[in-house]
Amino acid sequence: MFMFSSKKKKRLVVVGDIHGQFEPFVSILQHAKLIDDKLNWTGSHDSLIQMGDVFDRGPRAKEADELLDKIQKQAANSSGEVIRLVGNHELEILLSNFSISGLKGEEAVALRDKLTEKVLSGEWRGAYAYKGFLFTHAGVTRRLYKIFQMQLEDANAYNVAVLINLIFRESIKHQFFKHPIFNISVSRSGMDKFGGIFWEDLTDLVHSYTQSPIWQVIGHTQVDHIVVDSKSHFIPVDVGLHRKMQYIVIEDTDRPLICEVPRP
Repeated sequence: MFMFSSKKKKRLVVVGDIHGQFEPFVSILQHAKLIDDKLNWTGSHDSLIQMGDVFDRGPRAKEADELLDKIQKQAANSSGEVIRLVGNHELEILLSNFSISGLKGEEAVALRDKLTEKVLSGEWRGAYAYKGFLFTHAGVTRRLYKIFQMQLEDANAYNVAVLINLIFRESIKHQFFKHPIFNISVSRSGMDKFGGIFWEDLTDLVHSYTQSPIWQVIGHTQVDHIVVDSKSHFIPVDVGLHRKMQYIVIEDTDRPLICEVPRP
């Protein structure tokens, strides 16, 4: 007789951009009871989603990346999950634009090859959906959402995430980056009025809608503190871990819980 586990994920813990801030990131994971003092996964069947931009700026990006690699495997072995989104800094490495990362030579190429393999395997993603929330690094503008509506019978959070990940993986596989998800907005020194899911500015994103038809959780644009904005349906979570340690938890309630780790 086969026995199937009835366990369901209890919580989704959401952490914004890391940018090499290893110690604050560890503090958040420990505060959320996802890792122990030895930096091993203790989250059981909970889930963690990290919103991208692990690399650059801060001093210990490699350690943060290695920790995420480790607990991603450990979580999978305990029916949990660690979801890793690609941010614009990872995307530029994937595009072999190493100047943004400061990496050079063999180290840069090795990281690009690793990221490529992780995207193709599904260990890194462009989007994720959970309980009606859509997670991307920089958000889906109204223009981009309307494009998805033309391709989907129901452009809900789950279907949009599936479509984005299909487009993203195929683009990486074929090294073809003409889809609007890769656009860089004028506000971010690009050529397009509205950016894609990696490079859109928060102000432009919010102004592209009266109200987003789906709740969106985003990183990329640093904010002073996390706000669950019921008017716009956006939740920006990049607070800059070098100055504030906040994260959100999504459970069975309709409203995400904002958590803050006290500074020592």
